[in-house]
Amino acid sequence: METKKTIVFNRIIGLDSDIESIAHVFESKKYTENAGIGFTYVHIEDDVIVTKVLVRTPSYVQNYNSQENVIEKKVVNVYEEIELLMDLRYGLIYSTSSSIKFSKARSLLRNCFKSKVVFKNVDCSPEKVFERIQLLDWKAFITDLSIKKFVYKEGAIGRLSIHLEDSQVGKELIERYSGSISRLTVSIESKAFSEFFLSVTSQNSFAIRCQETNFWPIVNTIKENL
Repeated sequence: METKKTIVFNRIIGLDSDIESIAHVFESKKYTENAGIGFTYVHIEDDVIVTKVLVRTPSYVQNYNSQENVIEKKVVNVYEEIELLMDLRYGLIYSTSSSIKFSKARSLLRNCFKSKVVFKNVDCSPEKVFERIQLLDWKAFITDLSIKKFVYKEGAIGRLSIHLEDSQVGKELIERYSGSISRLTVSIESKAFSEFFLSVTSQNSFAIRCQETNFWPIVNTIKENL
C-alpha cells in the first residue's frame, strides 16, 4: 500500500542527559486537563524516543440561543495528537505532523528541561537535499522543478514550474539557479527500496511517497545524512 507523508525536522541543542533520563522526564509530563498539553505515550525504540503529545486548543463557535433570541459565543475544545520523535545520536527531533503542530510540541519540550534547549533549522533546501542524495547508493532522477526567478529573456523574469523528462536538464537548472529553487521532486531507485518519490518545498521538511512499509526505513536513511 502506498503512502505519502511530510516529515518535519529540527536540530535540538543543549541536552546533556542520556536517553533513558530524557524518556523518564517525558513520562513525568503526562497530559492533564489543567495544563492542556502533555505526553500520552513515551517509548524507546532502536535508540529513538517515540512519543505522542496531546494538545488542547480552545475554539469558538457561534451558538443561537432561541430563548434569549441572541447569538452567543461558545467555547469548544479541540484536541490534537502529535507524534514526536527524538534521536540523540544525530541531535534531531522530527514529526509527521504539520509545522504548526510541530511548534506546539516544541513548546512542551522547552518546559521539560532545566537547561536551555535550542532548536535550529536543518538545511533541507532542494539543492542541499539533492546533493546529499547523490552521496547515497541511490539513483535519483529529477522529475519536477520550480524556480522562483527564472530568466527567459532579458527583461522577462518569473516563476517557472516544469515537469522534466531528462534528469540532466534538471541538474543543469539546479546549478544555474542555485538559491532560487523553490520545489524539487525526484524519483529514487535503490537496492533497499522499491521506487519512491521525494519532494522538497521548504526549510526543515520534505514529503515522501512510497510503499507504507518503506517509509520509516527511508526516513532513517535520510536522517543519517542530514
